[in-house]
Amino acid sequence: MFLSCTPNPHDGGRMTRALVFEKTPGTHFAIDAEALHRRPELLKPFGRGLDVRLRVLDTLAYLACLLGVLAALPVGWWTAAAGLLICVLTLAANRKTAGRLAKSATERSTESFRQLHEMGCLWLVKV
Repeated sequence: MFLSCTPNPHDGGRMTRALVFEKTPGTHFAIDAEALHRRPELLKPFGRGLDVRLRVLDTLAYLACLLGVLAALPVGWWTAAAGLLICVLTLAANRKTAGRLAKSATERSTESFRQLHEMGCLWLVKV
């Protein structure tokens, strides 16, 4: 359900949030969801508008935070906390969405699987 923290061998072993999945029985792979979320343009080869979709969802998250802070003056201090909580949870969901979009691309074609690996966003995980 949640993203796992795993070292990315393509990035010198840096810990990252990754979506770990089982491609074939006993073989687990990880997709660097954090890198895909940070740079949504990496998703362009896997579908039209995927990068725009992530940018819009992130904008909505930041907008919720801004509205919460602006509503703190007329309504109450708790709206800023609520806006910040909504923003953090939405960004976490967007990160997982980036990983799921990449995972569905790997299921559609082996070419996408290879491209993700060459980008440094996909690797084999020892369980």
